[in-house]
Amino acid sequence: MMKFAAILAVLAFVSPLNAHTVPRTGSGALADQLQDFVNLVPYDDMVALLDEYVQHDPEMQQLVNYLQTNEFRNLVSGLEHIPQFVELLNYLQKAGLDAYYLVNQVNDYLHLGRVSPSFRVTRATGGIRGFLDQIEAMLPLKQLEALYREKLNSSPVFSQFIHFLGSPTVQTVVDTMCANTVLNNFLLKLKGYGVRLQDGRDFLQNELGLHVSCVV
Repeated sequence: MMKFAAILAVLAFVSPLNAHTVPRTGSGALADQLQDFVNLVPYDDMVALLDEYVQHDPEMQQLVNYLQTNEFRNLVSGLEHIPQFVELLNYLQKAGLDAYYLVNQVNDYLHLGRVSPSFRVTRATGGIRGFLDQIEAMLPLKQLEALYREKLNSSPVFSQFIHFLGSPTVQTVVDTMCANTVLNNFLLKLKGYGVRLQDGRDFLQNELGLHVSCVV
């Protein structure tokens, strides 16, 4: 559940024009469901904390610098060329979440080419682990989890979305990425920063039914 909350926080972070609005397309059905989660995220406080860490924390600065390297750009570009990842984006797009907008926000930050649908407090000194601890303290985790469970039971479009995340299509994306040496080296770097990668594996395996062979 922790990693699902983090994903929702990222959805808010990558929408600079209207930071509290999940980007919609078509019917907007899936975006509307996810919006309820984003509404619980303390976006402004989290962005302020991130800015503090980027300005003052050496580990965070190293990570931000790494995200601008050709090695990381090639990792992201490689992911975007996996056919099953494109299928995942298309699924989200058709379900009402503007996934291509989100991907292009990342690509703009990394100075990568844009992609299109194919179907037409004090100075921060706590390191990456300290940053994540403070972010987790900001998130209303019990409310997010309760809303997640409620959506699974009451919203067909949301339950179908979660079901698709556990599909063979997404499993292929996970398998392909876990076989990537650059990704595994990046995960080891994150682990060295104190990121609890096992939490992410537990969510993917226990909640979505995926097998995760990446280094954690």
